[in-house]
Order: sequence, then C-alpha cells, then structure tokens
Amino acid sequence: MRRPTCLLFALCLAACLLAGCAPQSEAPQPTATPAPTHTPVEEEPAEPAYETLEGINPYTGLPQGENYPAGKRGVAVMINNVKGALPQSGINSADLLYEMVTEGGVTRLMAVYRDYANMPVVGPIRSARDQHVQLMLPLECLYAHIGGSTYANVLLDVFHCPGYRSLDGKYRNFYWIDQERRKTMDQDYCVYTDGPTLAAALEKFGLDTDFGYEMPQTFRFVGADEPARVLEDGVAKQVYLRFSGYTDCEFRYDETTGRYAKWEFGEPQVDEGDGGAQYQADNLFILFTEITKYPDGVLSQVDLSGQGYGYYFCDGRYERVRWMKGAASSPLRILRLDGTEEDVLVNPGQSYIAMVGLDQFEYFRIDDQPVE
Repeated sequence: MRRPTCLLFALCLAACLLAGCAPQSEAPQPTATPAPTHTPVEEEPAEPAYETLEGINPYTGLPQGENYPAGKRGVAVMINNVKGALPQSGINSADLLYEMVTEGGVTRLMAVYRDYANMPVVGPIRSARDQHVQLMLPLECLYAHIGGSTYANVLLDVFHCPGYRSLDGKYRNFYWIDQERRKTMDQDYCVYTDGPTLAAALEKFGLDTDFGYEMPQTFRFVGADEPARVLEDGVAKQVYLRFSGYTDCEFRYDETTGRYAKWEFGEPQVDEGDGGAQYQADNLFILFTEITKYPDGVLSQVDLSGQGYGYYFCDGRYERVRWMKGAASSPLRILRLDGTEEDVLVNPGQSYIAMVGLDQFEYFRIDDQPVE
C-alpha cells in the first residue's frame, strides 16, 4: 500500500516544484552573516541578469574551439558512486559534475558534457533522482539514466522528458555491460555508454537533440580573454566535506595544475577511462541546504527550491556565496553574499557542485579548520 501513497506525494511534489515552492516550513530570511541556513523562495527568482558570452562553452566559460556542437543539446549522465562501483569512467571529461545524497547516505554523480557525440566512455550508469533532475532541467540538456525513483519519474513526465530529452534504460541501444567487470561485480556497477553509442540511440529513437540556439549559460563567467578573478575571503589549499556517515570527500589544491584534486573514501577518486588519472576541477561550489527523507523513509529529499549559503573555491582561494533556485526548471544561481541579486563572477573551467545537508556543516573544514 506504500506505492500509491508515494505516487500521490510525488504528484504533489511535482506541483510544488513547478510553482517554485519548498516542501519544508519557512525559515527566517537570510542576512549577510554566512551562517548555514536555508530559506524558501516565495517568488520564482528572476532569470540571471547576465548575457551569454559569445564564442564560449556555456558550461565552462572556455572558448568553444573547433567542431563545437553549436545548436545541439548537451547531455547529463547519472553515475554510480558507491564504494563498490569504483573506479568510474568519464568523470575527468565532464564540464560539470554534480554530487548529492540519494539514499542511505550514498551519493550519486551527474556528469554533464557539452558535446554528447564526442563523450568518452562514461559509467557505471545509474538511475535518476529528482534532485539531479531539478539541476538537469535548466541546462536544457539530454538526460541518460537507467530507471529512476517515483519522484524523479513523475518530474520527468511533467516536463515531457521521456521520448523527448530523456534516454532511460528501456532504450537498451544506448548502453552496454562491461563483461569483464561483470565477472566480479553486480550489474549496477557495470553499465556504460559513450558518444558514438549515445548519438546512434538518440537518432534511432528520435529524441530532440537540437536546441536551436546556444545553450543557457550555467554561471556568470569571467571573459575567457580577461584575467582570472581572485576570490576575496582567503586561502583554501584543502577542503573537507561530509555528505553522511558513509560518504565524505576531500579536495587538495594542486599548485602545479592550479586545480583541486578529489579524494573519496580516503583514496584518490580516479577515472579508469582516463588511464587512472585523478579527478580535478577548476571551480568547487559547496552549497548547503535542508536534506530530509521522503515518506518512504529511504530516499533523500534535497530542498533545492529556496536559497542558502555556500562556498566557492578557485585557484587556492575561497569566497562565501549565496545560492538560489526556484521552480524545478529555474537555474541554480550563485549570488554575492551582500544580499544583492548580483551573480558571482566565476572563473572559466570545469566545475564541481555539491549540495550538502545543513546537518553536515559542523564537519566542513577549510585547511583543517572548522568554518564559523
């Protein structure tokens, strides 16, 4: 009898997400104090007040380069992130990498690629979760996953993604099973795709790969020909965050590359498809929000229809920021802490974005020091 209840709740949730309201009770309005709070947005936030820069990749702010897929959608791929599924493939090539808890303290990754046809081998692929769907929708990209939670599936249906932008596992043509891994691992840890395979499936099933004009810009980027912005609040050579008692991770600034390298489960997080190279990102966004459980008592409910505080890291420094998001299709915005509606200037490069529970803030560390 639990499934009808969950389905009814999912339908109600979808209506809330469309309207931009938050399921949690209202919290006090934030001030300029960088204490971790979460506040529901009463009105849907305005569209970002910046224009897309000409000739750049809107996911990274970097120059488009040759054979840029102008007018084509990007793709977001769900990736397994339990310890037993490691190492993954394809994470080093992702323009954007999102991480959030899903259930039982486990996190799942969503890797986003601007050029789906030239995407490397990516996986192991897993199912959709509504928190990831809410961050995928405003990117206007395609979505590759295998199955999904009730809440994710309802949200995808509301936005007409199945058969239009979403490649579910029912389209078996878009993935394969790594038979060598399958000898010692569960099938959930062995499913992969790549650019040519995905492109062929998209054509076969007639999904909408044409966006018609340039993709929406993810952040307000510094111009590619302008000097990088120096973040204002201090030095950050090491960043530690905990998602749950099961999952924590650490980033260490690499002076030689000018990027942050990631550790997970006490080991370097590596990309098997990239010769075992460790994952690194130019920009880190660690954003805090309310995370509870859905009525099933299992799935994590990540509150994204509001605003809260977070931290932006780049080039060995950090800055306190605010984040804001309204309805499910509204963009995630990174705003200045001063209470204005001004979007933070983000340096070009690959970005890692984590949504972390407010209950985990006490474990958050910058250079081994607690953050107040």
